[in-house]
Amino acid sequence: MKSLLTCVVCSAAVVLSACKPAPETPTLKLPFLAKTDCELVYKSSGAQVVENFCETEWKPVTVHIADQKYSVKWIDEATSRHLFENGCGQSAGCFYELKLDGVTVNGRFAYVTNVLKGEYTFEIDANENSKLLNDTTSDLSS
Repeated sequence: MKSLLTCVVCSAAVVLSACKPAPETPTLKLPFLAKTDCELVYKSSGAQVVENFCETEWKPVTVHIADQKYSVKWIDEATSRHLFENGCGQSAGCFYELKLDGVTVNGRFAYVTNVLKGEYTFEIDANENSKLLNDTTSDLSS
């Protein structure tokens, strides 16, 4: 009976430790790094976002964070295309912030151009589905 009780207690401890939430990762800020003929690249230590404007039939946005890779459809295609064509208006005027919660990426993108200032928030789930949560834009020319 004593060994059965010990076995039950040990099993419960294993189950409880497996049910603990995954440790949170810090929010990473990814400043704009480079523009090529086809891509905008944002990068920091431990994370990278690449927006591809040439091969857009499949999933043009690739997010790397904490040794995980997500390929998704456009999060906000109009904003991305505007920045690809016109660039950011300031040094460090465009950046992503990413946080990995379990297998879900929570993100924010902020930008400043010569005429627009805005940001949007989004999430990417384990199935590589992106969802735009909120966006704001203001016109700086007025």
